[in-house]
Amino acid sequence: MKLASPSKGMNPTRYSTVAKDLMQAIASGRYPVGSLLPTEFELCDLYNVSRHTVRAAIDQLLTQGLVSRRKRVGTRVEASSPRGGYSQSLASVAELAHLADTQQREIQGVRHFVADLSEAARLGLVPGEHYFCVSSIRVDRQHDGAPLCWTDVYAQRDYTAVIELAREHPDQLIAGLIEQHYGRAIAVVDQQVRAVLLTAEMARALKAEAGSPGLKIIRHYREENGDLMAVSETVHPDDRFTLVTQMRRDRSPA
Repeated sequence: MKLASPSKGMNPTRYSTVAKDLMQAIASGRYPVGSLLPTEFELCDLYNVSRHTVRAAIDQLLTQGLVSRRKRVGTRVEASSPRGGYSQSLASVAELAHLADTQQREIQGVRHFVADLSEAARLGLVPGEHYFCVSSIRVDRQHDGAPLCWTDVYAQRDYTAVIELAREHPDQLIAGLIEQHYGRAIAVVDQQVRAVLLTAEMARALKAEAGSPGLKIIRHYREENGDLMAVSETVHPDDRFTLVTQMRRDRSPA
């Protein structure tokens, strides 16, 4: 099996493509609960990728609670769907741009405002500048439209035309639509992550329990020169999102 050719724009990493294919195979019953996945070498041949890529893909399945791994035994399928039913994981900017593979935006409202000192400090906006905010629920198209998160996306008034584009293209990130429509280029996404408790209003919208734990992520989409393109503020119930990061040891010069 060869991996599909990547589309234009920011593309998913090869290991995330392998992981998604394996997840679909597990969900469809091709690899039933209790069975073993093919060995790493077999998966390398199947997907025409390196062993490093296969291991990274398996790590994603481990994070989702889909498999377990034991020496001399192999990788065993433990569940047919991720923990929490529809949790998501992210490990790169590319994967963030490809949430559209499984998610869709349902716009709840739009407001136009002038940033006050409090909003500017919280979101990294310029006090006194004109902005708009698109509030949405993102739902999982693979699990009967289950709500995944609440997202508020903020951008300057200059990008107002993107609001209608967001309605026409619910499967694309608003920052990505700004990128395409205005000829901008996302170079980096800064993330701030903190724990929160779901308010009663947000819990109702997300079909969760009021006061239960959640994860708030504020993302700043920036161009290469540091100019801010958009800001998103997203709240996930704690069982519907996994943030994956990787640290590498710096190699000492020889």
